[in-house]
Amino acid sequence: MFLLDTAASTGNGGLFGMLGIYAIFIVILYFIMIRPQRKRQKETEAMQSNVKIGDWVLLNSGMYGKVVNIVNECLIVEFGTNKSIMIPVLRSQIAGVEEPDLSQKNTDPAAIEPTDSIVGDDIVEDDLDAYDQKILEKGEKKGFFKKKK
Repeated sequence: MFLLDTAASTGNGGLFGMLGIYAIFIVILYFIMIRPQRKRQKETEAMQSNVKIGDWVLLNSGMYGKVVNIVNECLIVEFGTNKSIMIPVLRSQIAGVEEPDLSQKNTDPAAIEPTDSIVGDDIVEDDLDAYDQKILEKGEKKGFFKKKK
């Protein structure tokens, strides 16, 4: 009888211990995955519900548009600069409220260095450095290049 009592108590302790490990795992999983996702979801829903006429919105498809009218859960969004393309969009399809960056980046033509498109990064085609000579010699052996004159 004494052996049966100890075996039964060990089994119950093992069961409670295993359930405790599962409970700890679920709590950790909640704080790492579920809670932050719910927080992000609430922030997104708040942002989508606070959209008003005149706001620039970024849709899930990657397109920017300006809200021109709101009808229940549909927003009438104007796309393009010709002001003739208006499409109804569900609130849930809004990824963000932000204005697109339409500024053009000016590149200075003097900042772009010309490169030799045949071999290496030489500015002048006639001046070949040692590396370019080595590449040309290998190419001649395999029949890829013809030697420059």
